[in-house]
Amino acid sequence: MKFRKSMLLALAAVLALVILVAAGCGGGGEQKGDEQKAPAQTSNISISTGATSGTYYPLGTAIANTLTNAGIGLNVTAESTGGSVENVRLLGQGQTEIGFVESMIADWAYNGKEVFKDGKVENIRGLISLYPNTIQTVVKESSGIKTFADLKGKKVAVGIQGGSSPLAMQAVLESYGLSMNDIKPQYLAYGPSMELLKDDQVDAVLVDAGAPNSSIIDISTQHPIRILSIDTENIKKIKEKYPFFSDPVTIPKGTYKGFDEDITTTGSLAALCVRADMSDEMVYNIIKTIIEKKDDVAKVHEKGNTINLESATDGFSIPIHPGAEKYYKEKGVL
Repeated sequence: MKFRKSMLLALAAVLALVILVAAGCGGGGEQKGDEQKAPAQTSNISISTGATSGTYYPLGTAIANTLTNAGIGLNVTAESTGGSVENVRLLGQGQTEIGFVESMIADWAYNGKEVFKDGKVENIRGLISLYPNTIQTVVKESSGIKTFADLKGKKVAVGIQGGSSPLAMQAVLESYGLSMNDIKPQYLAYGPSMELLKDDQVDAVLVDAGAPNSSIIDISTQHPIRILSIDTENIKKIKEKYPFFSDPVTIPKGTYKGFDEDITTTGSLAALCVRADMSDEMVYNIIKTIIEKKDDVAKVHEKGNTINLESATDGFSIPIHPGAEKYYKEKGVL
């Protein structure tokens, strides 16, 4: 009996010691947890951009890297696409989380207009407006092309199908009484198209991007070129039908080599949109990081300098995502 009692006491002592140690470890773990929360599980998301030769892809890559390195639990990849129209469709199909979309295209998609007449894309929300894409139609001086009316019958590189550039060219041509059927459209990105222009394989190239543009700078150092101005009366016509084009924009003389006169043009705002079903917390962290780490983006791409809290909601006719809306309200811009 004494032996059995001793064994029971020994077992009880061991059990008590185990419980004590476990409690001590648990208490220590809880205290540590209060001091430093474990990082959230990383989510893999993508940004749909545009052609690799354009602005969207390198800028999107800079934003993706900034978000990935921000410690907000995201691993972000920039993907090259056909541009705004394709990006809207990818957002609507749930195949991407963030997309570069011009404000005009976002409006058409959300309201089922123009190229989206066959079906609205309502699963998109505004994140941030970035900068105006200006219509810069480049020809060689030796071509004799001086106005958009002179493009009739000419080979014109109008951008990638699925992007907004062909639609921009269509809008301008309509204001001059022409259509895409009156030109020979070449659906190519403007980077490769500039090489074709140098070799006289196309007559004109549409660059639907911010000015100055590196591709235009490059060709202007090798050939005398001209950028076609759009008459202010034509811009009024464009805005009557497509209200998301801007008022006249001036590209100042001297922006490109050999230009001693201002160029008048128009354009629409480049923006980032997100899926409507993304969590408010994720979108809040994304917009907070983009705004507050814009200098990191600008170190990689100069267009990062256009990220501006005060103009972040400009040009949106579609709803802004609640997560972004929360941030903007905190900062007093909504």
